[in-house]
Parts: sequence; C-alpha cells; structure tokens
Amino acid sequence: MKQTITCLGLLCALLTFAVSGTQNPDLIDWNTPAAAPLQQRIPANADFWQLIPQLTTQKTQTYCGIASAVTVLNTMAFGQAGDPVYFPYVHVTQDSFFTPDVLQYVTPLSVLTRGITMKELGNALQSHGVLVHSLPGDSIDTDQLRNRLRHELTDKEHYLLINYHRPSLNQKGGGHWSVLGAYDVASDRALILDVARYAYPPTWVSLSALHRAINTLDASSGESRGLLIISAPSTTAQNTP
Repeated sequence: MKQTITCLGLLCALLTFAVSGTQNPDLIDWNTPAAAPLQQRIPANADFWQLIPQLTTQKTQTYCGIASAVTVLNTMAFGQAGDPVYFPYVHVTQDSFFTPDVLQYVTPLSVLTRGITMKELGNALQSHGVLVHSLPGDSIDTDQLRNRLRHELTDKEHYLLINYHRPSLNQKGGGHWSVLGAYDVASDRALILDVARYAYPPTWVSLSALHRAINTLDASSGESRGLLIISAPSTTAQNTP
C-alpha cells in the first residue's frame, strides 16, 4: 500500500509538472495557464498588436533572421521589395527580401547554410530603406535592457529584433532570431514572438534570462548577439542610441 501511495504521488507530481508547460521557470509558454494574466496585461499600445497579424514562420531552419525582418517590414508597411506574386498588393516575402542591394551583404545560399549575423541583417535591412540601430548584448546590463524594452515596445515607431542563444534559455538549437512583442512590468518578462512557429509558441522570458541569452558570442561573427532596433526614416530624431 505504501508503495502504491508513493507511486500515485509521483504520478501526480509528474502530471502537475506537465501541465505547467515548461521545464524552465524563466520561460512561460503562451498556451499555459501561467501565461493568461500576462496576456491580459499586454498594453493597448504594445508592439504585439501590430506585429502578430504579420508574424512570419521561417521557411527553413536557418531563415529565422529573414522571417523576423520580413515580419517587421510588413508591420511597418515598408514594402519596397513587395513580392510580385501578390501584385498589386505590396507584401514582402522571404524570397523578395533578397533584393540586388541585399545581395551585396548576404545571399539566400549563405543564409541557408549558416544563418545571418547581426551586422549582415542590419545592413540588409538598411538597404530596404529603414533605420537600424544595433545594440550588442555585451554593451548593456539587465537594468539598461529593461529600460530600453519598456520604452521601445510601446513605441509604434520602433520594432525590436532579437538575436539570442537558445541553449541559454534551455531551448533546443543554437543562435536564433525572433521579434519582441511586449514587456510585462509586473512579472519583469518580455514576450518573444518566435518565428520558428512549428517548434515554439510565443514565450514570456524573464529579463535576467533574456539578457543572458543575448550576451553571448556568435561564433560566425566573433561578436556579441543582441538587439536590432528598426524604425522608419521619418523617426530619425527619435532613434537615439
């Protein structure tokens, strides 16, 4: 009887663990009960509401940077490279992103084989006519990151792409790109809108874990991962470093 009770207790613990939806207290997946109050607190002026209709699934497992960039360009309606298959509508795709100007910095083959670095994606986005400010993870601390997110993620003129190290969040994979959608003050978490939608839902991540994940070395570039802050040319005065 004692052994039966012990086994039942273990089973209940495992079921409770499974329902929680995460093995990492730094992460709260979108579809778990713990995420519900955070969802309800997303501010009306958060970037999330503009981004989510345009959130793009990466077409290959190395196209995360391209899918993130396309998501932001379409959200900003900055479609200088609209795919002709949608004409007369202007809609950027992961194929039409590679304009002749972009090809000076990165090609579909290079992205397919090794992904894309902070500098390459920043240059590629600038060639589309938007403003890009690069913020390496090793150049800021957690408090500075928090202040930045509180401001930028409720400013409709700016959008944030995040380059981070998945294993630092106990996720499978290596370096990854996605889009940041919101910051929750009460829980001190940011919402990652993951473009690998076939593998991960949107995820609320603690600021300390987020900083740890962007303050990592990208072996391809030899430089730190971090954030790209994207804005339209008309917002030059607001795009302060």
